Amino acid sequence: MRKRLADILKWAWLAAVLIGAGWYFYRHYYEITSYLETLSVVRITASFILLIVGKVILSDITRMSLKKVNWKVSFREALSITSVTQLGKYLPGGIWHFAGKFGAYKVKGVSTKDSTQAMIYENTWLLSSAVVIGLLLLLSTNQELTCTYLSFLCDKNLIPFLLIGMPIIWLGGLFIIEKFFFYKENFAISDFLIVLLEQLGIWTLFGFSFWFIFPPNIKLMPQIIGSFSLSWAAGYIAFFAPGGIGVREFLTTIFLGTFFASSEVAVYAAVHRLIWVLVEILLGIIGAVGYGLPDASPMPPSDHH
Repeated sequence: MRKRLADILKWAWLAAVLIGAGWYFYRHYYEITSYLETLSVVRITASFILLIVGKVILSDITRMSLKKVNWKVSFREALSITSVTQLGKYLPGGIWHFAGKFGAYKVKGVSTKDSTQAMIYENTWLLSSAVVIGLLLLLSTNQELTCTYLSFLCDKNLIPFLLIGMPIIWLGGLFIIEKFFFYKENFAISDFLIVLLEQLGIWTLFGFSFWFIFPPNIKLMPQIIGSFSLSWAAGYIAFFAPGGIGVREFLTTIFLGTFFASSEVAVYAAVHRLIWVLVEILLGIIGAVGYGLPDASPMPPSDHH
């Protein structure tokens, strides 16, 4: 009964988002048309390419998470698994991309315990980096915005401590998790640094991709990148929103409403969502056709597994 109610909620959310977006764009047709005319083919192409590169790096996070639990998988296969299963998040239900990836691991012979722990690593890396990077960029460039929604951040004397403390706590937390939890004997500082650089690279590329949709403005780059990172994280954990649709766009409109008209942000967010979906479909096709669907041959465990 609970699952049925959750499914109804997710379908209702998707319908509400589509109807609401349609009505909004209908009411603001001429305004939206003027914003669309500002879009540059060159900048849209750059946004598309940056998303592809970011998604490719994201696939290596899958490889590194499996390596952490002592299972070997090639980058090519990690790209296939990630690209194909990520399309499941657009199905109402909110967990299909998790279920798909978990199923792909099981088919490859990875145990339930190892699959679960690999996915915990992967999602911890992605969510924590998105939140920390987003907060750091917004706190360092737009304290008025953060103060509006979190009153304790109005104390400007606190900001320097947060800007220094958050990265330390984040890095320390990741280090402790990898060093002392789960497969603690499999800790390697080189892998830790690789994953850290990949996390930074992913949100830099995704953020720049979003920035390229807006009219050129170097000064607003940190706010746009930070807003996207935080909005992505919120959409990712919103179980009722397939692919975070509606949640991500709503929050970016709030975060960037200080610098742009709400209708303008809504248009650019919608355009970026379209590009995002097209990139995921393209990579899904490449993963399924170019490299093949994740096959059933078992993955070899590491020698010390």
